[in-house]
Amino acid sequence: MTKSIKQEIGQLIIAGFRGTSINKESDIVKFINDYNLGGVILYDEDLEIGGSGSRNISSPKQLKKLVADLQSITEKSLLIAVDQEGGEVERLRKIYGFSDTPSWNQIGLLNSKLMTKQFAEDMVEDLSSMGINLNFAPVIDLDYGVGTVISDTKRAFSHDTEVLIEHTRIFTEVHRSKNIITSGKHFPGLGSANTDTHEGYTDITETWSVKDLHPFNELIKSKDLDTIMVSHALDKKLDDKFPASLSKKIIQGMLREDLGFNGIIICDDPSMRAISDHYSLKEIFKLMINAGVDLFCLGNNLIYDKNYIPKSIEAITKLVENNEVSMERIRDSIKRINTIKLKYGLDV
Repeated sequence: MTKSIKQEIGQLIIAGFRGTSINKESDIVKFINDYNLGGVILYDEDLEIGGSGSRNISSPKQLKKLVADLQSITEKSLLIAVDQEGGEVERLRKIYGFSDTPSWNQIGLLNSKLMTKQFAEDMVEDLSSMGINLNFAPVIDLDYGVGTVISDTKRAFSHDTEVLIEHTRIFTEVHRSKNIITSGKHFPGLGSANTDTHEGYTDITETWSVKDLHPFNELIKSKDLDTIMVSHALDKKLDDKFPASLSKKIIQGMLREDLGFNGIIICDDPSMRAISDHYSLKEIFKLMINAGVDLFCLGNNLIYDKNYIPKSIEAITKLVENNEVSMERIRDSIKRINTIKLKYGLDV
């Protein structure tokens, strides 16, 4: 297996790493050079180390330099990703010198187009000025109220699908105006879940309904979604064996064929315990790639492993060598990734 094949595989990887700065000896620099990684994901807190600013983000000046240094490693543009939803789920926070951003739920309660636009503009100003080009937002899961994880963490905008669709369009349009890619999440709808996929098995069979699919369907038809993140939740009505992120029925069948989505499909972090407790790394990649996942968010922050990226590249390489995954399938994903990068003015 030639190194160039590993470098093709690397284009499917968005990698998490430790450090608020980099140098030529940094692991992430070596991984970007050796494997031609597609991008990185930045966090403010390292979950094992603990504490604000313990991972990649401590101030605007520091972050801007880190992003510029990352982009200088390769002639191709890296995808520089964050989770900047607002509220509890944001990496560019007020304590580091960024805008004070309310939650997506708070903006939903206001139900004002003007306020949603202002919310998105403030967020995008911070992202754009730092050189961040991929935001894993907005959440387009429906608000199911108290007792559901997405609602309890103030991440859901509304239970009214038409309101959610209208305001999501405003959010994505503002991001597009500054060439920042967004990602609608979590397909096929995670709003009804009362357990957290970060922490373990999540079954939405009894609570999910076709209504959860409606925002995705409408936003795909109007071409407002360039990327979609797929959840790790299980719905036995849709696939009686695999959770969404591993399911060919849900990804290829529903999302690609039934809904006609031809953008980038991103998996939620494979290290989340909803799947990592039940499948090996090799099994996860085999199922996800063959199901139709294009881009892997390997945050490496729930349980840190210094060798997570090389292990992942090696696992996919062996799948190709053993004819369990085809290079044609991988190259289809690279084409989709490059199409979106070109649309947003990024070098491929």
